[in-house]
Amino acid sequence: MKWIKLFEDFKVNNISIDDVVKCIENGGYIYATIISNFPGNDPEEPLKAVSVDEEGTVTVEFDGNNYEVELNKIDKIEW
Repeated sequence: MKWIKLFEDFKVNNISIDDVVKCIENGGYIYATIISNFPGNDPEEPLKAVSVDEEGTVTVEFDGNNYEVELNKIDKIEW
């Protein structure tokens, strides 16, 4: 028998959309390995999370520019 998890409970790299929302609310930072349209980013550089959509795409701000990060590319969250 196969089991299906609800979207709200789904976690990637042990990080869920709810975790990102809490990070945004508390003014925290995320750390990501790959950022769309920003090659050569440093995975140890903190990124300010701005918003997240239902599919798990997180908009982050870095040096005054907005970039997108997929939920599965986030390594850790600090808040």
